[in-house]
Amino acid sequence: MKKTFATTAFILGYFTLMTTFGVIASVPVSVHKSARETVRREIIRNIACPDFITTNSELNKVKAIVEVDEAGNVNIAEINSGNTELKEYVKSQLQNMKVKSTGSPEKFVLVINFKIA
Repeated sequence: MKKTFATTAFILGYFTLMTTFGVIASVPVSVHKSARETVRREIIRNIACPDFITTNSELNKVKAIVEVDEAGNVNIAEINSGNTELKEYVKSQLQNMKVKSTGSPEKFVLVINFKIA
């Protein structure tokens, strides 16, 4: 009986310890994703829909691989769009943009879909 109780207590203690370490280890990942999402939203909010977009179309989508450095400068690794004029517009907006930095620089995919209301 004592051996069973001790074994059960040991297993429960071990499970509790491992669960605690698992939760602690997983927190930075969600915080990191949240910081990246905040930067992504800030970038999208700061780029207005240009006047030359007159209809809703699949060509109004711009995809870019960007990186925000420690100073908040946005660096473009790659940018693509079916609309060349829109691509150049977004590129110029991103190059002149300064956002709140997330800490360490990391590349992420940015997709901007311009729509007319």
